[in-house]
Amino acid sequence: MILTLLSPVQVAAAGMDSPPESCDGAETPLDPFDEHKEDIQAMIDDYTSKEIVQELSQRGFQTSQRSLERRLQIWGFRRQSGARGTNTPVSEALINAVDDLFHHTLLNDAQIAARLLEQGLQTTGRQVRSIRQRSGWLRVTSGPDRAARAAATFQQVEQVLNGPGRTFGRGWMITYLRQHCGFKAHQRDVIAAQRQLDPEGVATRQPGSRKKRLENYITSGPNFLWCLDGHDKLAQFGMQIYAAIDAYSRKIIWYYCGNSNRTAISVVRQYFIAVKSLGLCPRFIRTDRGTETVLLAAIHFSLFIEACLAEQWPDDEYQELQISHCYIYGKSTHNVKIESLWRQQRFQCTDPWIDYFKTLQAQGLYRQDLLADQVVILFLFMPLLRKELTAFVSTHNAHPIRAQKHRSQHVSGIPDELYRHQQHGFEANNEVLTALQATLPEYGKYYLIDWQ
Repeated sequence: MILTLLSPVQVAAAGMDSPPESCDGAETPLDPFDEHKEDIQAMIDDYTSKEIVQELSQRGFQTSQRSLERRLQIWGFRRQSGARGTNTPVSEALINAVDDLFHHTLLNDAQIAARLLEQGLQTTGRQVRSIRQRSGWLRVTSGPDRAARAAATFQQVEQVLNGPGRTFGRGWMITYLRQHCGFKAHQRDVIAAQRQLDPEGVATRQPGSRKKRLENYITSGPNFLWCLDGHDKLAQFGMQIYAAIDAYSRKIIWYYCGNSNRTAISVVRQYFIAVKSLGLCPRFIRTDRGTETVLLAAIHFSLFIEACLAEQWPDDEYQELQISHCYIYGKSTHNVKIESLWRQQRFQCTDPWIDYFKTLQAQGLYRQDLLADQVVILFLFMPLLRKELTAFVSTHNAHPIRAQKHRSQHVSGIPDELYRHQQHGFEANNEVLTALQATLPEYGKYYLIDWQ
């Protein structure tokens, strides 16, 4: 009779507690892998499989890399994807961090791992996937749970449609639910819920005649170009908006909502807050030639000059510096990135408010020339508008921009993630920045929507 040595997996599958003995009663020889198990377990953190095989060979145990990999699988010693033999322990903090990012962002496992590495938590995409699966946090729901998930999605969509998401399409709705509600909704369930709850809104979002788009809008990367402008559609009701958007990633850098978006001091203060928070100035700024941008252009040019001095530009190049080397003037209608943002803002957020205020005006319940009416409008509705704009900004920065096959240079992805690409701005001189900021007069309460 020919006997073969069974592996522990085969022993368990056969229902036996231990390997069989030979016919003559002699014990089965000890597996050489078991003799070196502790050594292999110690080496797996710092060695590749090839290096472990070489080390075992020096200790007198000859094996192959393939045999080692099979034995590691039997023992349950698994390496994480992209690591050099790393067997990172799973801590409670890591599990909680994965839980938060999975349920409140649209990031995939690799992107979650990259975000956690920035936070000082060592992990990989494969380990993130393992944590999700063990915790039951699945990306796809099937079987009997699917009907329950669809019913829960219907309730969530109904609540959002009665609040800030009354004009959201399916993409924005999915992003909002994930980011603000921690609820993972499938696209098919959101589509079905919106068709039932908001058929008129769905009809207005159907494809129709569209303006021909620019073939390609090319910028070098994040912070190469910021596009700035003001939005005055609500100005007759005392509410004014000013914003900046990064042209490459389409991430909203800041969003101001108040009663003074057209003063030079207000715009410069917005710029200072953003630059001090980010630690970088954009390589270029693009605006129209409004009176509120004159001071902004001068200050940005001053910071650009200081950056050139810090980089020790040649004297001839330094003497030839002009404001056009860091600032672009143009018509508002040609500032396509910020104009696109205003279109999205009106469609997703402010159009219903404009219609409502115009209704009040038509019925004689609001008069623009009465100070009392202006105060009441600002007191009652400014906090609500700011709250909805805050949700708009965070959802915009987290929603995925789809690829467009007819635009070869189009950059698709999530604005927050695209903004993490290689930076193309310049560092601001903190001393100069503080000195310039100190020259601005302090007045009133300042409110800027947080863009982080």
